[in-house]
Amino acid sequence: MAHHIIKQNKWSIATVLSMPLPSPKNNKETVKFNRSLSVAKVILPASYDSPNEAVYCRKADLMNMTFPICLYDAKTDDTVSGLLLRGTYYEANEISRFIRLLQLDRRLQLVDIGANVGLWSLPAARVANVLAIEPNWSSMSRLAKAVDLGAVSSNITLIHNAISDVRTTLHMGVHPTNQGNAFLINSSKCIKTPIGLRCNTLPPTKTIFLNDLLPLMRSRAALLKVDVEGHEVNVFTDSSAGQFFDHVDVPVVFMEWKLCKRHSSDVVHRLLNFFHSRNYTAFNLRNSKLEKQYLKWPDDVLFKKPPYVRV
Repeated sequence: MAHHIIKQNKWSIATVLSMPLPSPKNNKETVKFNRSLSVAKVILPASYDSPNEAVYCRKADLMNMTFPICLYDAKTDDTVSGLLLRGTYYEANEISRFIRLLQLDRRLQLVDIGANVGLWSLPAARVANVLAIEPNWSSMSRLAKAVDLGAVSSNITLIHNAISDVRTTLHMGVHPTNQGNAFLINSSKCIKTPIGLRCNTLPPTKTIFLNDLLPLMRSRAALLKVDVEGHEVNVFTDSSAGQFFDHVDVPVVFMEWKLCKRHSSDVVHRLLNFFHSRNYTAFNLRNSKLEKQYLKWPDDVLFKKPPYVRV
């Protein structure tokens, strides 16, 4: 297993101006789109930097594709990195199903919200365009290095932000042995994870709207994967995400649900109404409609709109 150690100097941040904008309906919308160009922090993979820590880059295999992926050590990240270091690709079945959808419909691009080290984004970038959003500096540095090593920079746009319903700056917390369990906090020090476990404090990150991604989209059709440790309820609001769904055809949203359902019922119903008002229905990963009360839904769900594609 090859490994690289990279040091922190300064991230190169660029605003991508060359990508096609959705056609605005009026001048007011044009102003909104242009303003959002300066919001998202776009990372150039070839000019990444990272903290002074070991970054283990190795080959991964999925769906007859082989590509580099850059990981934490197993003690720091016992889930995604630990499994890959032992030869197991985390969420391989779910990712493979989305890759097949991207292969079947070349209009689609992947919007990966909570990209981590790139389990979804790296293979997807080999068959489609990808917009990968990750607020954790350490994970983004690994993803940027893997994109550069794998020569897929032309297919993937890396965004170092968190998606929320407000534009602000927030600190983050992370579980000390599971770097995928990184989450926004409303204080300068992390006290506990969303399920009450110990945590470390990460540097602050800027939050943006889902709408702010519109100028960076390369297609008007996309699959969304969202894994933001319970913050999904703030990603999908009419004011922060409605414009995105007005301009982009999103047939399927893959969402982690296990932390969403812990919120108060009014917050959860606000999220559900966002999708129901847009004619989406919740399914499990076996493509069966979820008829039960949302507290009984599985850990991961699919929101799909007609005609329902089989994932």
